Amino acid sequence: MNNDTTYSLLVRSEEKGRSIMETVVYALLGFSAILSILQFVQQPERLPTTLTTQGYEISDTSQRS
Repeated sequence: MNNDTTYSLLVRSEEKGRSIMETVVYALLGFSAILSILQFVQQPERLPTTLTTQGYEISDTSQRS
């Protein structure tokens, strides 16, 4: 009687070059994620240095007389 589990069959039939290739692919995915995060970290802020509001000037005309 054959008592091999599915897992043991998969482990024995695993391709040797596949594990190396998976390691390389996962390393490249992690490296690209780190690079994309660093790209946004190093990007300069593009906020205005002074805030101006046009059209909201309040003038007090009662003191001009």
